[in-house]
Amino acid sequence: MDEGGTTRNLAMFKNRLPLFESIAAVLAVAVVALLTALPSSGADPERDARLMDGLSLMRTSVFRFSMEHSDYQGAILPGRDGESVVEQLTGLSRNNGSTFDPLSGREDRWNGPYLRDLPVNPVNNLNTLRLDSGSGAPVLTGSAGWVYQPTTGMVLPDLPGKDPRGVLYADY
Repeated sequence: MDEGGTTRNLAMFKNRLPLFESIAAVLAVAVVALLTALPSSGADPERDARLMDGLSLMRTSVFRFSMEHSDYQGAILPGRDGESVVEQLTGLSRNNGSTFDPLSGREDRWNGPYLRDLPVNPVNNLNTLRLDSGSGAPVLTGSAGWVYQPTTGMVLPDLPGKDPRGVLYADY
């Protein structure tokens, strides 16, 4: 063989990967494929953001209601005196917190509405409100979208347990 052919054969061997590097490359591809195929931790950043938005909307509407309604005892929270919290937040109300139908007669001064409708809790897909008459931490059962305490004005998502980050829903 001439010298040009020998040089060409040596160049082919130099361009080939040694066995160890080939195995390492295959393993690296396998690890990346495995990590891609693993299920996620369950965290859904969009769902978590919608939950926090809904909770903020509920808390803000309760706060605004209490700032616009008062009597000789001070600020009135929605749900006091047996009024429907949902009607108070989504409808029109008098200064004393009672609700009224605008078609029933003339009303000189009214407040609200504070919400168009109750927001949907994106974790359990419910837009209902459960009242908790206590003043301590409410029991979260998951039977409604939100839990509200008329005595304290506290609003929480009605979700037992922890979120995907490990934070208790009761601590929201």
